Amino acid sequence: MKRRDVLQLALTAAALAPLGRLAFAATGDAWEAAFLKAMADEPWLLGYLGCDDRAFEAAAEVTGRWPAALRGRLYRNGPGMHSFGGWRYRHLFDGDGLVQAWHFDAGGVNHQARLVATHKLERERAAGRRLLPGFGSLPPDAVGVTGVDDLNPANISVLPHGDRLLALWEAGSAWALNPQDLTTEGLVTFSAETRGLPFSAHPRLEPDGTLWNFGYLASADKLVLWHFAPDATLKRVKVLEVPRVGMPHDFMVTRHHLLLLLPPLYPEPGGDADTLLDSLRWHPREATRVLVLRKADLEVAGEMELPAQWVFHYGNAWEDEAGVIRFDAARAPDPLLMTESFRELMRGADADFTTSAARPYRYRVDLRAGTAVEEPFADMLGEFPSVLPRHVGSRHGELVMLVRHASDTPRHDGLDRVSVFDLEREIESSWRYPDTEIPEEHLPVETADGSRWLLGPALDWASGHSLLRVFRLDDVAAGPVATARLPYAVPLGLHGRFLAG
Repeated sequence: MKRRDVLQLALTAAALAPLGRLAFAATGDAWEAAFLKAMADEPWLLGYLGCDDRAFEAAAEVTGRWPAALRGRLYRNGPGMHSFGGWRYRHLFDGDGLVQAWHFDAGGVNHQARLVATHKLERERAAGRRLLPGFGSLPPDAVGVTGVDDLNPANISVLPHGDRLLALWEAGSAWALNPQDLTTEGLVTFSAETRGLPFSAHPRLEPDGTLWNFGYLASADKLVLWHFAPDATLKRVKVLEVPRVGMPHDFMVTRHHLLLLLPPLYPEPGGDADTLLDSLRWHPREATRVLVLRKADLEVAGEMELPAQWVFHYGNAWEDEAGVIRFDAARAPDPLLMTESFRELMRGADADFTTSAARPYRYRVDLRAGTAVEEPFADMLGEFPSVLPRHVGSRHGELVMLVRHASDTPRHDGLDRVSVFDLEREIESSWRYPDTEIPEEHLPVETADGSRWLLGPALDWASGHSLLRVFRLDDVAAGPVATARLPYAVPLGLHGRFLAG
């Protein structure tokens, strides 16, 4: 990477410093009080109450028959501590990262969870109150920042990489954790030249261990591309100039290409914007750009257009010999779930979770013709698409998603089914969760004996217990074969990874 690129990125980070000094019209703990009042009427909000500043550890109670070959750890991450020092965050994505580990071995199923001890959290612990701004929150008397990692809550995803466990955020560096006890080891710097460059929360791990990732700096019109060897050593980093790069949250890999959708959502600072969220502007008349990059040289192979849309998560992408790329995603018409609903949720307000919700879509990108087309493949709400790890970047015949059918009327506002889609035969197999449970991201896994399973964490909000269900991937409609139940509830998380062994 050229030194001028590093300098430009450092200057961009420094430009964020004034954000923490903006005035804030304090509301005290009004949001906390409003949330607790709402939770008394809507007890499913327990999933968003948040945890206090402590670690969790317990053996799970297992019912059913746990598969003998299913051994390893399921790591998960998500916003954990939403309230601290008498003040509640104003957006779901601001909570301090809570990393969990479900450990399966011959002795049973055990669980542990810890908050990531980021620079941000350690400063606030010392002060006994919130000090730093977040994506959509600005606490009273906030202090200034000198770089993006001052704000980094490490709260979106997790990645076992080499001998470390990485806690990942959207816009900053990774944090290293001890994979055995989840204690925080420090901020990750992959090289002196890449210090502070954004490392997104959705890296793509190919079956041979090759890792790809990206990062974006919307205010600098920069896209950062990362390439790691199977032994976890850094091979390449490239910084691309991408006008109006927007805020891509996820990306895809194929045999020869990387692919990103760039939505028309841009930060436009000024006016009354107290936070990054307040500065975002959606341009529905602009196209969502499809950016395809060659793996060989990390240069642009093509750029196409699709109607304006917002995609949090993709399932998988693959390409044929003619250079046609196909992929699937959870497609929303706009980002209002993020910009509005996830803010209102934090005070327990009646937020709309369906109008702007994502639905299952599939796409076809033809590099030679320069075209991109899309179509829905299931008439339902859907999120958290995933495939078996060995299918990443190659053709996949099935896709796992959390969904909600039009006929479903759960007692909570979230998704209520896990579905496995047979993409070749266009068949859906699903299992509906009880009304008192909220499912989280489900991951398909394979064991050494070739058996295929589906790991499904969930929250039983009625009883106040978190749990993990195991399904047969080939027969999810039959329901779980085993359930591990904890003696406590942990906040609903976002993303995870399974590490066998």
